[in-house]
Amino acid sequence: MTTSIRRRHLLQGAGAIAAATLATPAIVRAQEVMDSLKMLLGYPPGGSSDLVARQLADKLAGVYARSTLVDNRPGAAGRIAIDALKGATPDGRTLLLTPASTVTVYKDIYRNLSYNPFTDLLPVSLASTFVHGIVVGPMVPAEVKTLAQFATWAKANPDKANCGNPGEGSFPHFMTLVMAKALGVPIQPVPYRGGAPALSDMMANQLAAVMLPEGTFLPFAREGKVRVLATSGEKASPFSPDVPSFAEQGIKELVVTEWFGVFAPPATPAAIVDRASQAVAKVVAMKEIGEAFARIGVMPKANTPAALAALIKSEAETWGPIIRSTGFRPLE
Repeated sequence: MTTSIRRRHLLQGAGAIAAATLATPAIVRAQEVMDSLKMLLGYPPGGSSDLVARQLADKLAGVYARSTLVDNRPGAAGRIAIDALKGATPDGRTLLLTPASTVTVYKDIYRNLSYNPFTDLLPVSLASTFVHGIVVGPMVPAEVKTLAQFATWAKANPDKANCGNPGEGSFPHFMTLVMAKALGVPIQPVPYRGGAPALSDMMANQLAAVMLPEGTFLPFAREGKVRVLATSGEKASPFSPDVPSFAEQGIKELVVTEWFGVFAPPATPAAIVDRASQAVAKVVAMKEIGEAFARIGVMPKANTPAALAALIKSEAETWGPIIRSTGFRPLE
């Protein structure tokens, strides 16, 4: 009797061990690679944010998910995509790529923001950093090559002194106001649904200038189709080495390094957020990503969820008072 019971227990134990052994690879695979990933983006195809999202999603295929796609949700200066993230299932299959402005300064720019940047988006990782720049097109005479010369031209042509940007409340929108105040010229910011259409209108002689992420205009600047007057780093950008920065041309307030970050829906389990963060870090470290990002004027950079959360808090505390000091009236 005792022998029979012992044998039965041994057989049951062996069966359990075998079942666990068979199940383990499937569990590991499920944890390492999901079936699909949708990367939300609040801007249209063609701009630097779209190019970063597509490079990132492409390399995450096989690392984080078997299949990946970028879901462009342009409009409302990136807020439509954030609202979509809020309502997404928190299972790691939907992430968001968005620039810093949507989570650091929008609370000071929009009176009734539809999301809380500190609770409705879970930080996953940085993806890249970049600077902005002001570029002029055919409407502005060829001899205008510096900010001082642009200010002189703008004062003489107030009806043409406008500057496109990728959306109301974006950093370039705010930077245009700061630049206009510093130059003493009433330059009118003109918001678009993304940087690419603003750049297209400028090149078609519909705008004098655009203030955009460097990656958006860099290919056209390299071909000589547009002129870059200044970029927003402390010094000249490595991608536009012959162009002095705003600070080097006297506008010290316009030292702005922005970033693209990856976020998960609220209530996403910490284990999934950490897994996504590790996957982004692995991809961002790839040589191919560094080369691809360099072509579009951005620098690869990853960090941890905690580090990204701390960065958002710090930048929000820094920029809030600056924005309010300009007299900027919050948008509806």
